[in-house]
Amino acid sequence: MGGQPRGRETEAERAAAREYPPPGRRAEPRVAAVFGTALAGTLMLLGGLWGVIVGLVALSTSHVFITAPSTAYTYYWTYHGWGWVELILGIVLLATGVCVFLGMAWARYVGAGLAVISAIAHFMLIPYTPIWAFVMIGIDAFIIWALLSPRRVVGEL
Repeated sequence: MGGQPRGRETEAERAAAREYPPPGRRAEPRVAAVFGTALAGTLMLLGGLWGVIVGLVALSTSHVFITAPSTAYTYYWTYHGWGWVELILGIVLLATGVCVFLGMAWARYVGAGLAVISAIAHFMLIPYTPIWAFVMIGIDAFIIWALLSPRRVVGEL
């Protein structure tokens, strides 16, 4: 039984066991995580810009959404109220998208939370614009996945 005594592993063996690089080397993030994060950041920027535009239009006029008069839906929003929601959510989403591109780790978690809020908000838009609402819910689901997918970067959660 030559070699090192039992229970004494080298730092390199411990790092290999937990799939981290040895000390002094930085792990490369997965390509899918980097691409997904960049795409999620882009979608957040575009969604934020779109939210600001829709919010401003909804605040300036009451003829933004057209629906059948017989639509009976539990959640009712006035155009003015929905305009404020879109405007505020758009500004925050736009700022968070910029922070995701700047590489701030907290922005990924805030962005995922905003995507959840956006998905809930678009759920409330289903009777007014059903196709757009379902598309946006799908995009929000992708943003959540991309921002919260595991990364193999040393020192990052």
